[in-house]
Amino acid sequence: MKKLAVLPVLLLPMLVFAADAPPTPATSALKMTFGLLVVLAIMAGLAWLIRRFAPGRTAQNSVARVVGGVSVGTRERVVVVEVAGRWIVVGVAPGQVRALADLEAGDSNVEQAITSANPQPFAGWLQRSSEKFHGKK
Repeated sequence: MKKLAVLPVLLLPMLVFAADAPPTPATSALKMTFGLLVVLAIMAGLAWLIRRFAPGRTAQNSVARVVGGVSVGTRERVVVVEVAGRWIVVGVAPGQVRALADLEAGDSNVEQAITSANPQPFAGWLQRSSEKFHGKK
């Protein structure tokens, strides 16, 4: 990284001598590339500053926490949200959100259903498919 910081210093004498001589395609391309790098560096620095110091970007002060969810259609989901020690089961569709159930947080029936669900559905499907493909039952 330090080698890249030395590069502009090494290019300065060439730019000074280029001011006296008529411009060549190589020096014009070099000036254009250097200018582009400076503009891109300024844009990256501004984006970092905005992201770093933007107000209202803290997720730690959130009142609600998503416990889990499942897709029940192309654009519909059922989501479990924890709010103030309660689990609220919510149905989410385009332009609509409805509370379906209100449960105690950590309800044993819900916890058992969550833990009994297959944690890696794609891995299981892939293994079953490869067994079918290779003729293993």
